[in-house]
Amino acid sequence: MPHHSSLAIANEFLKRAALEQRALTHMHLQKLVYLAHGWGLAVTGQPLVEDRFEAWDYGPVVRKLYDALRACGSGPVKHLIRSGGDISPEQSDGPEVTASMTPDERAVIDKVWDQYKAFEAFQLSALTHAENSPWHRTHANGSGRSRAINDNLIWDHFADLAARHG
Repeated sequence: MPHHSSLAIANEFLKRAALEQRALTHMHLQKLVYLAHGWGLAVTGQPLVEDRFEAWDYGPVVRKLYDALRACGSGPVKHLIRSGGDISPEQSDGPEVTASMTPDERAVIDKVWDQYKAFEAFQLSALTHAENSPWHRTHANGSGRSRAINDNLIWDHFADLAARHG
């Protein structure tokens, strides 16, 4: 299975949010992309996102996605991300970043959306901070700040969640 840009996966969530007239912030998108990656590893055995997640203070973050969305601050993301990582349609002629996903990958995105769409950004962040979570084990009370979170830790964590919760 191909790995996809975090920007394309974020756009998948932005499209679903637009259909339901929901607003998503930068933090929402970081956490939804992370959750989709984790559940994708657990369900398909393959990484969904090609970009690495880092242990930032507010949870797992993909730097490329952070850079693309930083202009939004804590407000809602109002546009899809375009090629070059731009969210402003006035400043970019590039196409929207998309992913050609398998049915299994789409099912993971749909399931994550259905399960987590009603969560506030801070609630999603709290989920990623759970004791012994990949973020918790990597961040280590700040000593691992900005270190890459190993996909094996993510895989193990989400596979354990899947086994416990079916």
